[in-house]
Amino acid sequence: MTAALAVVIGLAAGTASAKERPFRLKGTATWDNIFNAFDPTVGATFDGKAQVSHLGKVRQTGILFLSPVPNEDGLLPGFGSVTLTAANGDKLTFGYNGLLDPATGLGIGNLTFTGGTGRFADAEGEGAFTANLDLTRGLSALRWP
Repeated sequence: MTAALAVVIGLAAGTASAKERPFRLKGTATWDNIFNAFDPTVGATFDGKAQVSHLGKVRQTGILFLSPVPNEDGLLPGFGSVTLTAANGDKLTFGYNGLLDPATGLGIGNLTFTGGTGRFADAEGEGAFTANLDLTRGLSALRWP
C-alpha cells in the first residue's frame, strides 16, 4: 500500500495547550489477508515498520473493513484504525474512512487522530490521505510525504 498524507495534528506536550505539528509517515506493512476486510467480524489486519515525524521509527498495526457492495462509482467504502508505537512505547492512534477502487487499489479518505499514550495522550487532529494498495501480493508500502 503506498499512501500520501498531509495533515496537521495537535500534539500535547502536557496538559497545557497543544501545539500543531505536521505529520509524515513512510513505511511498509504486510496484510494478514486483504480479503478479510470484507468480513465485518474479522477485518484485514496489517503489521509493519515506519519512520514517522515526532515519533521516529515505529511499529504500525492496523485494521481495515470494506463494504462488499460498491457505491454508484464502483468504489468500496471502508474504514479502520491504526496504532503507531514509538521505540519508547508511546502510542499514537487514528481512525480513517474512505473509498477504495478495487480495480486499481487506489484509496482516498479522511483520518482523525484519536489520542494515544505518553506524549501523544492528548493528540488530536484530522487530515486526508491517498493510498495505493497492492491487492495481489498482500504487501503494503505506505508513504505519507
